Amino acid sequence: MCRLLWYTVQAACTITAFPTASLAIPYPTLCKSLFMQTLKSFYRLARPFWFVRSQWREWLMLATVLGFTVAIIRISVLIADWDKKFYDALAAFNGQAMPALIAEYLGYMAMMVCCIVCGDWLQKKLMFRWRSHLTAQFEQRWLAEGSHYRLQLNREPDNPDQRIAEDIYLLADKSISLFRNFFNNVLKFSAFVGVLWELSGVQQFTLFGQQFTVHGYLVWVALGYSALATVAAHLVGRKLKHLNIERQHREADYRATLLRVRDHAEQIAFYRGENAESRRLRTRFSRISDNWRRLISREFKQETFWAVYVRISIFIPIVATLPMYLAHTLTFGDMMQTRTSFARVQDSFGWFTDVYRRLMEWAATVERLSGFQAALDETLNETERAKQSAPEETAFSGSLKEPEARQKQPAPADNLIRAEGISVATAQGRILLQNLNFQAQGSEWLLFDGRSGIGKSTLMRVFAGLWPYYQGRYILNARRSLFLPQRPYLPYASLRESLCYPHPPQADDAQLAAVLKQVGLPMPAAGLDGKCEWASLLSGGEQQRLSIARALIARPDVLFLDEATNQLDDETAATLMSLLRRELPDTLCIAVSHQTAVKALFARRLMLDDAVPQED
Repeated sequence: MCRLLWYTVQAACTITAFPTASLAIPYPTLCKSLFMQTLKSFYRLARPFWFVRSQWREWLMLATVLGFTVAIIRISVLIADWDKKFYDALAAFNGQAMPALIAEYLGYMAMMVCCIVCGDWLQKKLMFRWRSHLTAQFEQRWLAEGSHYRLQLNREPDNPDQRIAEDIYLLADKSISLFRNFFNNVLKFSAFVGVLWELSGVQQFTLFGQQFTVHGYLVWVALGYSALATVAAHLVGRKLKHLNIERQHREADYRATLLRVRDHAEQIAFYRGENAESRRLRTRFSRISDNWRRLISREFKQETFWAVYVRISIFIPIVATLPMYLAHTLTFGDMMQTRTSFARVQDSFGWFTDVYRRLMEWAATVERLSGFQAALDETLNETERAKQSAPEETAFSGSLKEPEARQKQPAPADNLIRAEGISVATAQGRILLQNLNFQAQGSEWLLFDGRSGIGKSTLMRVFAGLWPYYQGRYILNARRSLFLPQRPYLPYASLRESLCYPHPPQADDAQLAAVLKQVGLPMPAAGLDGKCEWASLLSGGEQQRLSIARALIARPDVLFLDEATNQLDDETAATLMSLLRRELPDTLCIAVSHQTAVKALFARRLMLDDAVPQED
């Protein structure tokens, strides 16, 4: 399918060139290059689904869909033959032949409807299988190795939610639809060009005193008219691709702003920020409106051209065959059959014109998904270059500019974590901390201390494997580690799932109830299995209590706490931290906190002020 579509667009690009003075490269070459790049990107997207041995069922489904398409074309040829018989009988006032001809036509229609309905149904099933495969692939890669977080750090690509939810659907739907449409037109041309050639006969004409003989002149008329129309369609609609890419970007930005308002409704209400958010939404929507005006203007021009193109197409075969009909060399039935055959052949020649807008939308979708795929590939490759091959260990080594390949370095048996020469930078390259060396053993409580904004939380993200902008190396020798951030993530799920997150809920009811009681959270009326939006139901302090409960359930080897109790009063925070120390005696705890009562619980402190680079 990919190769056939490749050849199709390549052929289309060859005949859609127009001069552009501002380009150093000839436009035909540039046009072809751009489409080839689009098709290469499409091939990379389609290969994991279509070119593996396990997908034989999908190939069988595609073959069946194409089989229905072949049947439709065959029935169309039979209907064209029926046209000749029907109109000849009509011209001869042969009423006796009409019942049989009508019954024959109804039979053709029944077969046609069956093939169309079954083919469309199977095509939709195939499309959804491809969409499901692509969605699972992109979801897995987006969520693997913290890629979703690293992409956010680089602020690209924009709106991955839209690319997964909408662009994948459009790619699968439009690709199969366009391929089937192209295959249909190839078959149509093969089936009807012979009929049209035979009906055209041999025509002779004189031009500039020279006599010319043309065989199959109606075929050449269809080809010439379609070629001119294709060039004109490209001239009219060449900006549609970029306008569609822009439309997808702006629609996604507007939707993201709406979601942000929903997710931060309380904060906005406290600030009385409705007017500010309304202005922001109007700004986003005005961009959609501007794009929409330009898009519909371009589509109006293209649709106007298309309407004219279709109406003229209907008239051309009538005009072309009228002299032969008046000369009694063609019957009325021949004339009607010629009209049908000309329309089919001309449709085949003008396929690119017919689907131009859909091709531009398809190309825009391929470009967005390809960009997303490239960003994921780069992120995952960086992670692989930085990851040590030791199983069950996490060891990162990187650079402030480009992560380096790690070497396998086993951690000492008595140390859970060891850092050597760690330097941490911002994403823009500004060094925050440099040349940190320390190690910590199991059951220790280690506090990263220093003034606010020094880079303590960023250092924690390095050890969590989330921050790639660092030099040096560290070894984390732990099977189970847990990171509790300032703002706990609470999915829309049952309380049981939220307490056990990110692991599947395996704890029994008694254990969960006991943990809730320990952290001071009441059992909700819906019980452990009632689903709720916990982020909006629980206060900030209650969310942090739930986060502490997760640590008690997970019992990690290493526990990272990044201001994990800052929304609780000092007394409550100290009580919960003492609970962790009592219930997790073998856990290495590394924390960042500005609460005096919490800091007093840590016997060991790593002062980071000394690691701040001195300004010249």
